[in-house]
Amino acid sequence: MDTPQLDYSNIETSRIPKFELYGERALLPDVVHCETIAERSSLHGWAIQPHRHERLHQFLYVTSGATAVQFEGREAELAAPGVVNLPAGAVHGFRFAPQTVGTVVTVPVEALDGCIGACPMLRVAALVDAGPDIGYLFDAMAEEFGANRPARAQCLVAVATLIAARVAGGIAPDMGAEGSPLIRRFEALIETHYRSHWRVADYAAALKVSATHLSRVCRAELGSGASRVIELRLMKEARRLLAYTAHPVGRIAGDLGFVDPAYFTRAFTRYAGMTPSAFRARVADAAPVDD
Repeated sequence: MDTPQLDYSNIETSRIPKFELYGERALLPDVVHCETIAERSSLHGWAIQPHRHERLHQFLYVTSGATAVQFEGREAELAAPGVVNLPAGAVHGFRFAPQTVGTVVTVPVEALDGCIGACPMLRVAALVDAGPDIGYLFDAMAEEFGANRPARAQCLVAVATLIAARVAGGIAPDMGAEGSPLIRRFEALIETHYRSHWRVADYAAALKVSATHLSRVCRAELGSGASRVIELRLMKEARRLLAYTAHPVGRIAGDLGFVDPAYFTRAFTRYAGMTPSAFRARVADAAPVDD
């Protein structure tokens, strides 16, 4: 493929760039974002260097053109038409043949919480063959995104959820419906103990495996280490409480097991890129309104 090579020299996780959209650190400008592959990648010589998104899930749909996909240190060729599923936190990069045709849909994880919970295979970076039903949904997303119709935000989230469900169906035959038994047991323990702030070593001891092995399996199946999986569950609950209750931030911190509300604020800000109060205000501004 006659395009620039991806640079893997800084593949150490702590040094991987974190973006909203590639090359941008501003917040996602819409409830869902949709653009052609050419719109962004052509500006970068058709090569997107390894990076990750902390709070965004992406679906990349290629209809024509050779595409090399790099995720978590390995590279694979995507056969067109095909879809790349990229969960939040997964390190990824692309090398496209010039004039590759396709669509990128970017969705905040909050909008897909229910679908990801029901379809855990979406937490794995994966390549999926795209049938006509998936292609139709990406076309519908592009049309809806460019229109200014009533209930636009709700329609965009609905189409994104349908895309997620169809992609999950394409992943399931390859990995099983629910992941490995160790991951299922780990996630069950997290549900019981995340408010108690168990460490990775505590979970590993309860599961009778080493902390290193637990993190290795989490990276392979979920795209993140064990500590990150624990943090994401805690912050997911924080988002829910901030969005759907009127409880003061200090009470929410206590409900989540934080002795010091200031420490909760720092932890949430590091995760979300904004304070709990700012997140709550943003959710309120984005609440559905009658058209």
